[in-house]
Amino acid sequence: MIFSGSYPYMPLWLLTLLFFVALMVAREIGIRLRLHRLRLSREPAEATISSKPVDSDGAKEDGFAMTSVMGLLALLIGFTFSLALGRYDERRELVVKEANAIGTTWLRTDLLEPRDGERMREVLRRYVDARVDFANAADAGEEMRQFARTVALQNELWIAMRHGIATFRDTPRASLIVSTTNESIDLAAERYAARQDHIPPRILRMLFIFAILSAGLVGYERYRQRKATALLLLLFSLAVGLVLDLDLPSTGATSVPQDPMLDLQRSLHQAAPTPQPPLVS
Repeated sequence: MIFSGSYPYMPLWLLTLLFFVALMVAREIGIRLRLHRLRLSREPAEATISSKPVDSDGAKEDGFAMTSVMGLLALLIGFTFSLALGRYDERRELVVKEANAIGTTWLRTDLLEPRDGERMREVLRRYVDARVDFANAADAGEEMRQFARTVALQNELWIAMRHGIATFRDTPRASLIVSTTNESIDLAAERYAARQDHIPPRILRMLFIFAILSAGLVGYERYRQRKATALLLLLFSLAVGLVLDLDLPSTGATSVPQDPMLDLQRSLHQAAPTPQPPLVS
């Protein structure tokens, strides 16, 4: 369960299904171990198929052990869900911050000379398009290509900004433009880093191992209740699938919303270009 970049090696529904199958296999192994133990202890054959639980001190102790283990598994899933949700919220907030920074940069281009301002706004339009394409990348390769395109446009934007403030670079007016342009570039790097920040693989491996062992214990202790245990393991599998869905920024129904950036893209493309003064020969 190690992922490369922002994307898994297989669809999330398939990962969830394979996880559920692994839990069911572990449960069946637990059931077979219990039945084997019953045969060795020469218990009546009807006890292995009876639908009524045996009320004994041993059964109570077994039930306490299973309840404790399942409680620890639920706690571990809740811990990983909290980690994934925190990273999801961080990515969502960064989208809003970057859209605001680019929008502020767009407004401050009015502080430049008309020709320089329009040149910088033209770059900003293409830059926002690249950021939207980056967020909508369908695979890791496309994500890398769109980020490389972002970096190239950042260099172009910086050059346009430097050219625009060349005549007043040491004034407070120049610092206003430089600060927002720099913030826009920094937030793009932060978004890229946030998309690569996932739940540590060691935690996912421990969750997988703990869930497998817990499923085996469920089968061993509740070998008569196949339907109930199957439903329980299905719910655990869906919970883990939700955790993985939150941890991956561009897959599934819980993908990070891009509405602020899309609204900015529409507003920038709808803005009429500033009329240029006639050239004086």
